[in-house]
Amino acid sequence: MAYPSFLGDKRDIDLMIAPESSAGNMFETLTLARDYAAEVNKPFPQIGDEILEDRDWPKDCYVFQGKGKEPTIVYMPLFNRQNCRDAEEYQARMKEFSTFQRPFSQEKVDFLLNTVKTNVKNNREVLLREIRRAALRRAEA
Repeated sequence: MAYPSFLGDKRDIDLMIAPESSAGNMFETLTLARDYAAEVNKPFPQIGDEILEDRDWPKDCYVFQGKGKEPTIVYMPLFNRQNCRDAEEYQARMKEFSTFQRPFSQEKVDFLLNTVKTNVKNNREVLLREIRRAALRRAEA
C-alpha cells in the first residue's frame, strides 16, 4: 500500500483496506507510513509500537480506527494465524512467496489468489462493518 499518496486533504480518504503481502518485516510499511504522516503533519490513525509484538506471526486482520480527518485502516496480512499453524510456517510462507521472487508459477499464483479470497471471506464482517462506519462518518461530516 502506497500510504503517502492517500494521505492529506486532497484525497479525502475515510477508509483504507490494506492487504499486506510485501517482503520484509510485517508492519514495516504501516509504521513507516505512520512516522511519515507524523513528520509531514498528515492525518493518520494511532498505531502503537505494541503491534510489532505480532510481527513474527500476525493476526489475519487489524483495524486502526481513524478519528476526525484520519482514515481508518483495515490491515490484512496475507499470511497469518488463520492460515499458518505457527510462526515457523508463517516465516516459511513469507520466504516462499517473497515479492522478490519472480515469476511465480501458475500454481503459486492460484494458491495466493485462494489465500486472499479466504482472508477476505474470513474477515467479511469486519470489512462490511468498517465500510458502514466509514459511510456513516462521511454522512455525519
